[in-house]
Amino acid sequence: MHGGRRRFIFVVALFFGAWVLTSLPTFAAPFQPGDVFFTYGGNRIAHIYGSTLESLTMPESYSFAATTTVNLQGGGIALDEEGNLYVTFGTGTAGIRGIIKFHKNGEKAKILTVGTSPDFRGIAAKYGKVAVATPNGVRIYDSDLNTLLQTLSGNYRYVAFDNQGNLYALHQTRVDRYRWDGSSYILDGTIISGLSDAITISVDTNGNLYIVERGGADANKVLKFTRTTSGFNRSTISRPPEITGGNLFGLAYEPGIDTFFVINSSSTMTDLLKFRTNDGTMSIVFKGRTDITNARWLAVYPTPEPTIAILLAAGWLFLRRRSRR
Repeated sequence: MHGGRRRFIFVVALFFGAWVLTSLPTFAAPFQPGDVFFTYGGNRIAHIYGSTLESLTMPESYSFAATTTVNLQGGGIALDEEGNLYVTFGTGTAGIRGIIKFHKNGEKAKILTVGTSPDFRGIAAKYGKVAVATPNGVRIYDSDLNTLLQTLSGNYRYVAFDNQGNLYALHQTRVDRYRWDGSSYILDGTIISGLSDAITISVDTNGNLYIVERGGADANKVLKFTRTTSGFNRSTISRPPEITGGNLFGLAYEPGIDTFFVINSSSTMTDLLKFRTNDGTMSIVFKGRTDITNARWLAVYPTPEPTIAILLAAGWLFLRRRSRR
């Protein structure tokens, strides 16, 4: 009876502890796990948390150049594991290019400028590195944007890291992989070809690749490339039938809920869509927002593993060991 009471008290305390830990804010406001960010309107960042959409306007001298379907300059956006936000920008055809880093508390932490060339396009941040796609190659900086660590040649639109530290660089018609050898990135070769007008790439937890295609027979679909022992199997993920206007653009993965978010936008409205890795069709988060136009790149702040699940698993193992004594 006495032992049973102790086990009961332990389980109650376990649940209480899990509730406390999952109720406490993980990071300082305004950036929290699960928040969605995307660039839109030429010079703004949308920050979505819960049911709230906050618009962050860039300083006038560092605003994005307005992006269109053929002008990919500026507006790439990414979050690192600590919640710091990185945004590429340009100030016109012959204007200055660079990256703005926002600390997870929302304050601007660093502005890196590189002159009038090359265009800074898509961006990825992970493992203490920030990779930026440009028409002259991928530039890789340290996370503080103080040092250019490496430049990879090629004309690229977007970049993504996998969980092994490899880098995927998206060209309009192909994907090149760069392997991390412990000190630098080495070209592994072209792993996907035959794309038409690819614009964004992302990677899930299992190393499968997802690409937004804007041209050819698969226009306005997400192409999924499932990793196999000999390469990749290709499948497609379609927009919901209710979504008939606009074009797909930004794509970002939230591993905590195994879900991708996708921007569908035009000069008059924006939709936010989502799908899980085993879905063949997207679902709608919100539809037809006329106060958001020309939305482009997209980033999601990854949520941590559920604390309660870890605590309950530990508690179950503890009780099982106690019952065997």
